[in-house]
Amino acid sequence: MNYKEKPIIPTKAVLDELSNINLDLEEVSNILEKGFEIRKRKKDIIEKGIIKGAKIINVVVVDMESYYKLIHAGQFTLTKKFRKLMEDKDEL
Repeated sequence: MNYKEKPIIPTKAVLDELSNINLDLEEVSNILEKGFEIRKRKKDIIEKGIIKGAKIINVVVVDMESYYKLIHAGQFTLTKKFRKLMEDKDEL
């Protein structure tokens, strides 16, 4: 799968994380394309997420110039505090 015309290559550890949350590389690509930025990271690191029910699915990739290295995939509970933070961010 690709993101911005570069392949997404997962680390071995991320393959386990993907398996644990029932996610595949096609879904990772969709999250990167259509998801929202969760927090600001270093210049070459992108973290995006989507809301799925009461959970947020997030992925983190590093731009290695010729490809994206997938270094993390996880999920966490959507709390009222985080939802409020996201709503406030959208108003800016």
